[in-house]
Amino acid sequence: MNVSRSLESARAPLGGPLISDHITNYIMTMLSFLILTFSLPATVLNILNVYIFVNTKLDSVTVCFISLALSYSSAMFLSSIKASFSLIFAFGASWGRNLPTLSYAFSFLFLSLLDMSSATTTYIAVQRGLSVTFPFITRHAFNKNRSMVICACISTAILAFTLPRFATFKLKTIPNETSLIVLEYFESWESFDSFYLIFMKTVLAFIEYGTMIICAVAISIGMRSSMKLKQKPNSNSSQTQSGAADSKKSKEKKDKKDIDDIEGSEKDQSNKKDSKEALVVKQSFTVMLIHIILTTPRIFVCLYKVFEPRFTLGGQFNNFFFIFFNCIDLTDSMNAFVDFFVYLTFNSKFRKYFSTKIYSRVVKN
Repeated sequence: MNVSRSLESARAPLGGPLISDHITNYIMTMLSFLILTFSLPATVLNILNVYIFVNTKLDSVTVCFISLALSYSSAMFLSSIKASFSLIFAFGASWGRNLPTLSYAFSFLFLSLLDMSSATTTYIAVQRGLSVTFPFITRHAFNKNRSMVICACISTAILAFTLPRFATFKLKTIPNETSLIVLEYFESWESFDSFYLIFMKTVLAFIEYGTMIICAVAISIGMRSSMKLKQKPNSNSSQTQSGAADSKKSKEKKDKKDIDDIEGSEKDQSNKKDSKEALVVKQSFTVMLIHIILTTPRIFVCLYKVFEPRFTLGGQFNNFFFIFFNCIDLTDSMNAFVDFFVYLTFNSKFRKYFSTKIYSRVVKN
């Protein structure tokens, strides 16, 4: 028999909620407004990220950023809908009584899109970490086509794990209440829901988190060591050139000057290439570091949910549950919001296309 229970009618254990419903509703209204403030522009900015990256030169890193922007734009669109539903319900609209239930239903797809963004960011961290640590080995290991395949596989795997969770709930109308819809949870799917929470939201999240930290440390060390190596040969070459100039005749000086000009131009080209690569690494490192900082609360709250059964929907810590996860939605919106400005800062092609093709047209119109 497929037993089900209503999430809306779940009673808290003895002791009641630790925060009153009045205070909870006030905090939730403020958080929903802040989420909407970041999620709406984040949706537009990530769509803009996709458009600009598609119209610039595609490479392995750019493909990853496109995949990241697609998942963020979809997630922020759903986050905006959820926050709007919460605000409408908070202001007491009679037709908005079912909006919290629908908002909770939207959260399933919203969480799967956030999982895609975390997995894509982890792949960016691994790609840049290996490229900095083992540049000669991984020089041809990452290219545009392989990144497309890997990003597609990441999205498919995340959906394969999360889509079955939609079957654990269903929408139901209460007979005694006119037009009141609730979510019913099928207890026969409880084992799968527990597996999803433990594996996807705890074990896999900690693996991604640890991988990003290791790669961040590797990139930081690699960037420092490369800067030291660049400074050392430059000082040695300047000393040898000054000593040779004093010991050679005028004709040899002229020949040496021509050779130095050729070598200098080649060195300038090499330095420009190295500086571009350094900016790509810094761009990826900044995106990864911001992701690590702003997703840390979600990881620890999900871990606490595993070990504390009262911290769940309908439990004694029900109000804490809503407040904490709305705070986490706010940090996720901030994470999606800042990526555009990171690209503007470090990516010259992105900045040039935005200023010439988009910003200039908007100003003229």
